[in-house]
Amino acid sequence: MSTTERHLSNKIRMFEDMLLRSKNNYEIETLRNELTKMRISLQKMRYVKES
Repeated sequence: MSTTERHLSNKIRMFEDMLLRSKNNYEIETLRNELTKMRISLQKMRYVKES
């Protein structure tokens, strides 16, 4: 796993933790959107690495 992949993976875990602890609906939606973007970019990185 490259450094950028590891960094992004750790960032995703941190955001997931924040999402679980959040009680503010606006913040929850924002975190969900950011998580989706980060997961997509991580999947793209892994796909390019395998190709």
